[in-house]
Amino acid sequence: MEFKYILILIVIVYLPVLITGKYTIRGVPESYAVLGENYRLECNVTDSPIHVIFCTGTIGLCDMINCGSSSTDNRYKCGCINNNNKQLYLNISNINKQDDTTWFCRGYNGGQGVTTISVYYPQDITSITSDAVNNEADEGSDVIFNCNVNSKPVSTITWSSSTSTDTNTGQDWTLTQAKCQDTGIYTCTANNGIGLPTTKSLPLNIRCSPRIEGNLKDVVISRTSEEVTLSIDVMAYPKPSFKWIQESTGLELTPDTTQQVATNNYISSLTVTIQQSSFDNYIVTVNNSIGGDKSYTIKIIDGDSSKPEPPSELNIPAIVGEIVAAVVVIIIIIVVVILIKRRKKKSPEESYATFTNRNQAGYRGLNTRPAVYENVLQNSEEYVNMTRN
Repeated sequence: MEFKYILILIVIVYLPVLITGKYTIRGVPESYAVLGENYRLECNVTDSPIHVIFCTGTIGLCDMINCGSSSTDNRYKCGCINNNNKQLYLNISNINKQDDTTWFCRGYNGGQGVTTISVYYPQDITSITSDAVNNEADEGSDVIFNCNVNSKPVSTITWSSSTSTDTNTGQDWTLTQAKCQDTGIYTCTANNGIGLPTTKSLPLNIRCSPRIEGNLKDVVISRTSEEVTLSIDVMAYPKPSFKWIQESTGLELTPDTTQQVATNNYISSLTVTIQQSSFDNYIVTVNNSIGGDKSYTIKIIDGDSSKPEPPSELNIPAIVGEIVAAVVVIIIIIVVVILIKRRKKKSPEESYATFTNRNQAGYRGLNTRPAVYENVLQNSEEYVNMTRN
């Protein structure tokens, strides 16, 4: 009995397969198709079907009867591989996004195989925006950028700017505490490995008060009859105004030009033909309605080397002190020289007197007898008289 039931089960499960055959469909290559390129499906069957159809759901796109084919669209061509009705194919030319769906290889006797085509396509940046109104924001505020991309597979999104070498990733990116120098072009780059990367950009202008760009040359040396140009390089947005004034006269001067170097960079220049009265301070005031006036001073100095240098003020107390010190040193030197000469040059009388006194003292000590003492003393006096003569 058990064998009978097993046999019945086998017949119920496998008989339809034996009758209709097994259908296996796959893509070539199996991973994915690329938009606009050609793609191929292959279907292997175990029976010998007379009529097979390649379709998406209930929509038949290519019919085959005994390896002969017909299609509803010229993009689809189907047939037998090497005239073998057990090995079937469907070629899809110029594949598009509608082909990204489930596909069937279905026999009219009920058998079918199923697979899915994934159609990959390059990135398409549909929009790039920021929350800056009219692409303008105040200095110190945060600016949020957004980049929407349509692609398959999902793209990597990278942000860059014309003002920095740094990059950031993500669909949304925030520029924190924007600075004046952050004014520039911001670019979203999308890449998913299909085709070349795609970019889109938008400008951002940061409203900021004027400030010096680089270094200000605040001292200019010139000579009479020469022509000199004063200039100031300023970063500001929106465009500032420049007012030049000669300090000693208070006269407002007309600048030559105001050159816009970049969106937020301006250079104002003033040409002066030098007269004696031109050696002065020149004040330039810059204003763009943000943060008030900013004033800077440039000085023109007379560089005529033929003019004598003005005498410097004398420091009388210091000079007197130096003279006194020199006199004291000279006096000390003279005194030292005199003392040295006196020590080296003693008179003969002093030498002999010293010798006589020492001998007299010695003789008194050697013999205390009066007669002896008198003889010694007499001899000594005679010796002294002889040497003097």
